[in-house]
Amino acid sequence: EQERKKRESDAQTQKRKVAEDELQELKQQRKVLDEVCAILENDANKLAEEAEGKAGSKMAQLITKSNTLRRRHKEKKEELVKMDKTIAEKAMKVKHLP
Repeated sequence: EQERKKRESDAQTQKRKVAEDELQELKQQRKVLDEVCAILENDANKLAEEAEGKAGSKMAQLITKSNTLRRRHKEKKEELVKMDKTIAEKAMKVKHLP
C-alpha cells in the first residue's frame, strides 16, 4: 500500500516537473519572440526615417523594406498573443496539478 502511494506520488511529482519545464520553455520562447518583435519594429522605423531624407527610387526602396519589416512585426505580434494564451493555459494546468 505504501509502495503504491509512493509510486503515485513520484509520478505526480514527475508530471508536475515536466509541466513546469514546458512552461519555462514557453516563457523563454516568448522572451525571444518579444525581442525579435522589438528589433523588427526598430529596424522598420529606422528605414522609414532614412527614407524621409531620400528621393525617388531610393526612397521607394527604403519604404518597401520598412513595410516588409512592419508586416513581419505584425505577424510576430500575433504569434506573441497566441503564445501568451498558451502560457496562461499551461500555467493554469500547472497550478491545478496535485
